[in-house]
Amino acid sequence: MKSKWTPKTTYDLIAEKMTLGLSELERWTIQELLAGSSSSLNDDLAAFCSYGEVLSRCFTIINESPTARPMVQEALAAKWQIALFDLNGGDYWIDVEEKLILLDSNALTPTALGRSVYFKNMVIVTLIKALRDIWQEKRHGGFDEDYKVEHVMTMERVRAADCDVLSVIVAWELRSGAYPDLWRHLIGSENGDMAMAFSAHLERSAAGHFNGQAAATAFRQWFRCETRVNTCDHNTLEYLDDVLKETREHNPFGKKKPTAMNIEVLSCLPDRTAYLQGFGAEILSDPLYCGMEDPINQSHLFHILYDLEATIVESVPFRDADLARKIFPALESAEIRQITKADQQ
Repeated sequence: MKSKWTPKTTYDLIAEKMTLGLSELERWTIQELLAGSSSSLNDDLAAFCSYGEVLSRCFTIINESPTARPMVQEALAAKWQIALFDLNGGDYWIDVEEKLILLDSNALTPTALGRSVYFKNMVIVTLIKALRDIWQEKRHGGFDEDYKVEHVMTMERVRAADCDVLSVIVAWELRSGAYPDLWRHLIGSENGDMAMAFSAHLERSAAGHFNGQAAATAFRQWFRCETRVNTCDHNTLEYLDDVLKETREHNPFGKKKPTAMNIEVLSCLPDRTAYLQGFGAEILSDPLYCGMEDPINQSHLFHILYDLEATIVESVPFRDADLARKIFPALESAEIRQITKADQQ
């Protein structure tokens, strides 16, 4: 399965000539990374000579968070593997069948990655989001299998926002003890407004961290950034195009419409706190959460909906398959099938 949060690029994981001259992508199990994470958090990273050592240090840091620790243990039990590779600016890539998490190395060598505080913190934040994504994948799978296309858009937004909220929660938990640098990094990142909204809520109500209200505030803030929402929509639409391209069915998507409970359950933390409890109905009705204002994404979505309804014969689109058979009677019925434009490419 391709992650919805990465650029639409195909990566050959067993290429003969890969970055750094490797014939095969080097992978590590989480058990191996945790076993090698005995060094101090303050040790110098510049001497590291492999991505595995960098990832091991990242897991040492993440495992100090009470919220992240159960996600790490679940990924460990499921025998997930992790690798670093140059994704050309992508966030992360997940292969559910192979149980592989591929993180972006930003084209840095292990030594350079270990020396750079900024890029190391970027890997940590990305790893937190990837762990949350596979946590959600185990419980909910792909939304395209259950929901209509227009509802898949909303569900993917909620899932993307939740992954970013988890990175804020974990960074906050590490702020007061194990690794305060991650919180400072988050404040200066593209999700800095979410971090500030989270901390501002805790300044007003310290209990917000335990009852989920601070996380809900950060969740709302995610939708107030048009860039985040539009990027998520674009990646989701690209993913839906891939689904259409790879199937021979007329409509490979589900028929369900999400309920308030379907939304709220996506916010369940490992401690079983649902920070969106009582908030699902508002998400499904408020245009802030389910509206689409970007004209390019609107056009893309309408094209997908059109492809689901059209019957294309000899490059001529028809709304009715029976009409197509009347106009092209010489063609076998098997040749008149409902296909997508993606199949034509």
